[in-house]
Amino acid sequence: MTELSIGNLGMPDEGAWLVVQGSDQPEGLISTNYELSTSLDPLVEEKLLLNLRASTTRMRSIIDSLEALLRRGKESTYMPLTLRIWSNERSAYLYSLIRHGRLEVASGQLRSQQAGSMQLHLVIQRENSFFSAEQPVPISNSSGGGITNGLTLFNHDDSQVGHDNWFTIDTSALELTQPASLRLEFENNFVGDSLDDLWVGGMADTSTESRPKLNLEAEDGAGGTVLNSTRASAGKYARYGWSGSSWANLATWTIGPVEVSQLRSRVCTPILRLFSPVSESPLSLRLLISIDNNIVWQSPETTAEVEAGVVVLEPISLPLGSLPLLNYAYAHQIILQARHAAAGSHTLELDDMLLLPHEPFAFFHSISALAYQAILVDDGILNSSWSLKQGLEIKTHHRVGVPLVIRPSYKQHFWCFQTGSNGAPIDRTMKVKALMRKHWRLP
Repeated sequence: MTELSIGNLGMPDEGAWLVVQGSDQPEGLISTNYELSTSLDPLVEEKLLLNLRASTTRMRSIIDSLEALLRRGKESTYMPLTLRIWSNERSAYLYSLIRHGRLEVASGQLRSQQAGSMQLHLVIQRENSFFSAEQPVPISNSSGGGITNGLTLFNHDDSQVGHDNWFTIDTSALELTQPASLRLEFENNFVGDSLDDLWVGGMADTSTESRPKLNLEAEDGAGGTVLNSTRASAGKYARYGWSGSSWANLATWTIGPVEVSQLRSRVCTPILRLFSPVSESPLSLRLLISIDNNIVWQSPETTAEVEAGVVVLEPISLPLGSLPLLNYAYAHQIILQARHAAAGSHTLELDDMLLLPHEPFAFFHSISALAYQAILVDDGILNSSWSLKQGLEIKTHHRVGVPLVIRPSYKQHFWCFQTGSNGAPIDRTMKVKALMRKHWRLP
């Protein structure tokens, strides 16, 4: 280590960092003793011994600078206190977030201050990892690869080139040893309508297997009447009719051995896109899982609101149960059921269902909606989100979920589902840009 600094991550200028070890350390700071903790705990406590020799005024200036850094770190989650180390091996600065910090003066040191010297103890509790500066991440889908300046996603996935609600990161090219923090920027480039709720989910591939198909078209399931429409994903949707107030089977999709094995018991949230909004209530929906003609799982029921064009069901896990997956898993059937409390005939029109994986998962609940050409930012390091409109910050969404990361793997895929004032039309678009910070346990 040739340089050690304390500062607030996110401060724009180099002068915001206080060098406590290195050629640019302030006058009066003679030396700093620092021993890196080798513990494997998620948080580690370390002590920096700062040796000062200067006038009382000069020593007070150094103390004031340290106290200002500690105070600013407590006051703002967007500028957390950070330890910065120069790594000769990587020829770059590495950073570690400080969760708690305090300044101590050893016994008797106040008296020595009058003689022009003092030893301070800066005690820090930091995350047991270091991360790099941000760097752009190339992303791709069927419309192209290696995109760093924004890739357009549609709100559906069918056979038409570029009509994808997903993007892929080639993690094998990133040489990751730890999960990397991710910052995603979602620009609403859909003319004429703001972005309301947004769901983002991902999963990592650990081998050269193909990306799993998680968009289930209604017309590909058994049941219902298939109809054509240019407003439907893949140009088709299904209409289901039933009578009475009991549970009725609407559609059944078969997930084959390869596809169900690719999920490796991951949790997924099913999101139904209705071709026509719900017109009558109370309507309840649920999913069943059947294996070898036996119903083995049943989800809690979800009530569909009147005029709703989207229904988010309770999460499911595929394949069901703990399997070693030394071989492919047996095929699974997913069955969609509906129940209406009233007697008589009922109808539901479904376009498709997205199984949104939770590795990782975030839901952005709309507070005021994201205007056209505005950008929703989600920062994994800060575990926070905000929006930019005409270059100014604004809060448009409340974020629920874990920090978004990319894992050491072969490839990592992300799926997105968007809604607006007119529901979830398939032609909704947004532009996605990705940046990351690599992580290491040791600098």
